Amino acid sequence: MTTTRPVLVALPLDHQTLDIVATATELASRLAAPLVVVHAISHQRLETEAQGKLEPHLTALKDAGVELQEVVVAVGHAANETIATASRLAAQMIVTGGGRPATVRRWMVGSVAEAIVRRSLVPVWIVRGTPPAQRPLLCPVDLSEESKIGLDAAIRMARLFELPLSLITVVNSDSSRQELAKDEDKARAQIQTLLADYDVSGLDVSLNVTASSDPAEQIVDAADEAGLLVIASVGYDPLIRDWLGPVTTRALRYSRCSTLMIRHIGEGHEERVQAITLVADIYQQAKELLADGDSEKALPMLEGLVEQTPANAAIQEAYAIALERVGRNVEATSRHELAALIRDRIR
Repeated sequence: MTTTRPVLVALPLDHQTLDIVATATELASRLAAPLVVVHAISHQRLETEAQGKLEPHLTALKDAGVELQEVVVAVGHAANETIATASRLAAQMIVTGGGRPATVRRWMVGSVAEAIVRRSLVPVWIVRGTPPAQRPLLCPVDLSEESKIGLDAAIRMARLFELPLSLITVVNSDSSRQELAKDEDKARAQIQTLLADYDVSGLDVSLNVTASSDPAEQIVDAADEAGLLVIASVGYDPLIRDWLGPVTTRALRYSRCSTLMIRHIGEGHEERVQAITLVADIYQQAKELLADGDSEKALPMLEGLVEQTPANAAIQEAYAIALERVGRNVEATSRHELAALIRDRIR
């Protein structure tokens, strides 16, 4: 019995099941880690049926020599059960399905997968297709702390799967041609300096410096040629809509290859989560009061929240609605405008 922290597999029974099982098998084998399988059902009476449908896939894992530490069939939402089980068993990584094709060129990540990514404190592997082989591993890089964490994980995965490592950095294209050339040279030199702090010996590493006003689109396009996209995001924030960051969110949603999402958990993270969760609870209470038509009670709660979180569009919008309902229309209009401005800035 291994003492290595397990890899948790959120396993649906749909068109992606075989790819998820194949990826989980490959990952567990290379990490020498046990697997925990989680399958969520909507009602207890479906448990026997789910067990029967899961059995062939569990057998395939065992036949491949993978250690199954635990199989969890639980009643509830798949994301909730996955996060709870990952926390209980101190999983080192979560593997789940990536969603469905939205167009010929783009995928849309499923709601369960995105909910898991947004709430997980451990890396989440979003499976799209078979395990990575031959095609390069893609990692966006800059000089942010999130990027450094992503780079560290990308180097590890490139070694683990014996893949070439392709790095991409995007500079802002809103400059003159001469300034743009300087910006690209500077970015290349900075990334090369950054790489000197990492052990990339034996790896086939390439760096693409490109210019664009839309970094997310450049990353998504580059991911078309990759076997795995490794990207890091800011730490978990249960209140702010785009807490992954707009570039990371779009890369997650629209990339066609599998994606490994790494969270940056900084100092003071637990305290921040507790504080934000308290704000989120008050916001939920205020929304319920608005829904019940009790704007007078909701208003002071929302007034306090907008002082604490002035850059949150959802709270500004709820405050505007409360102001309208008590007849403070001029103030309400300015809050609606502020909410729209905030949303425009994070797209």
